[in-house]
Amino acid sequence: MNIIEKIENISDKPKVVTIGNFDGIHKGHQSLIKKTQEISHAENLESIIFTFNMLPEEVFEQSNFQRIYNNELKFDYIKAHEINTILSINFNDIKDLSASFFCEEILIKKLITKYLVIGKNFKFGKGREGNIDKLKEYHNSGDFHLIIPELEQYDNEHISSTRVRKLLKDGKFSDVKNCLGREYMLRGTVTTGEQLGRKLGYPTANISLDYDYPLDGVYLSKVYVDGVFYHGLASVGNKPTYNGKEKILEVFILNFNQDIYNKEVEVYFLEMIRNQIKFDSQDELIKQMNEDHKYAIINSKNYGI
Repeated sequence: MNIIEKIENISDKPKVVTIGNFDGIHKGHQSLIKKTQEISHAENLESIIFTFNMLPEEVFEQSNFQRIYNNELKFDYIKAHEINTILSINFNDIKDLSASFFCEEILIKKLITKYLVIGKNFKFGKGREGNIDKLKEYHNSGDFHLIIPELEQYDNEHISSTRVRKLLKDGKFSDVKNCLGREYMLRGTVTTGEQLGRKLGYPTANISLDYDYPLDGVYLSKVYVDGVFYHGLASVGNKPTYNGKEKILEVFILNFNQDIYNKEVEVYFLEMIRNQIKFDSQDELIKQMNEDHKYAIINSKNYGI
């Protein structure tokens, strides 16, 4: 699979294209990707996912926007679907294009789009002026075939990235799993922290976060390191008891005593135990950490590894 960051570097082969942020690669996204792949095989066309390395919400500095995944994880999950090419551009490059210009100059001329697979709520062009009705004009004139799969649902509601973000914030990881089709995971490299956890009796693996994710609390988790899964307690927050400024991910791994500095680990979130709390004293914090530890020991048995 190729990852291309400039439209001018795209091939001159005819294509089947799907477009979107694809943040989360949830079941709705997977439906679009699967249909794109099916048409690619049936019609002998190059398959392309047209997405953005900096999302529109980030370009327009939408307040409190939180990602589900970084680009690395997004691309990894896309790779599982045998797509030929990911076109991941800077949204700034197209944000001021009219809907007509985008269709005629980008989709038809530059991408040589023969099939466009898109969700029915898709909006595009400057000011989000373009919609499905606009795309149907080009479909009806024979410029490309427009394919609009049915929206995927879970529990009688449409699956969307917005819904997944809310479920993550609310700690509803069983529902998140049903929307994503997999457990929610973040990946990162273990760095040297302030070693506060060690001083409190709970040495943690500290992982810097490259984005603000919709997590803030203490979670029952499992951790994948060096090819092995372990149960753990994950904390995402800014250490409110110590008036911290930076939001980080810390993981206490149960029954584990290895040096994993500078190693890449994956943290899977299973249950939310509690929100972040600003304690009045360090002793109160330790008391709560002991309770969290007991909870993890008892309830981790519900999740096999």
